[in-house]
Amino acid sequence: MKTAAQNKPLFEGFSPKAFTFLEALTDNQNRLWFNEHRSEYEDYVRDPLREFTVTLSDFLRTKDIPLWGDPKRSLFRINRDARFSKAKHPYNMHASGLFSITGDKHAPGVLYFRLDPLGSRVAAGYMQPEPHVLKKLRMGILDNPKAWLLLEKSLHKKGYVLDYSDALARVPRGFIDAPIEIEHALKLKSWIIRKPLSKKVVCSTELIQEVAIFAKDLLPLLSFGWHSISKFSE
Repeated sequence: MKTAAQNKPLFEGFSPKAFTFLEALTDNQNRLWFNEHRSEYEDYVRDPLREFTVTLSDFLRTKDIPLWGDPKRSLFRINRDARFSKAKHPYNMHASGLFSITGDKHAPGVLYFRLDPLGSRVAAGYMQPEPHVLKKLRMGILDNPKAWLLLEKSLHKKGYVLDYSDALARVPRGFIDAPIEIEHALKLKSWIIRKPLSKKVVCSTELIQEVAIFAKDLLPLLSFGWHSISKFSE
């Protein structure tokens, strides 16, 4: 396993051919085509994403950021499970993975990376958490509204804004008497912040640094949630 140097992560970026493959896959959603081009997927998407995962995990550790990914557990498969979806195409048209405190996809509070010809991005937070987890996150806000408001203000100063597009219309049951200044936050169904990544960055040695800076900036949000979940767990 490669170990990333503290000031010089050992990942050269994704090849532009990764985007070429994913664009072609978008127009060729069939197993015959995929099997004929499997080597391109492995060489330009799958294997580099695994290397990216290891290198970023190593680099985050040098920065005392408690997030890491495992190539076998934290990456999403290119094959889709279309059994319960109206869209029946068999393959994802992007590649992605999660970084968490446990190294798998099931721990609450994650860093997300997506390689996508329509727009690559990194994101962090709590995306559609289970109801019992979401309740604890809301209880954390209610328990320390001043800390939450300062957190949102700090994130905003750095150019980050929580996604309120899918928030509830009303304050959820059990939080009706909450202070008015945190009502907007209690309506959130997810805590998520996204940042787009240009193809130039994704295909360069700057990618690891760029994602690591984002992870460091969003660590206070993740930590607020981890503390809330721990404090209000039975």
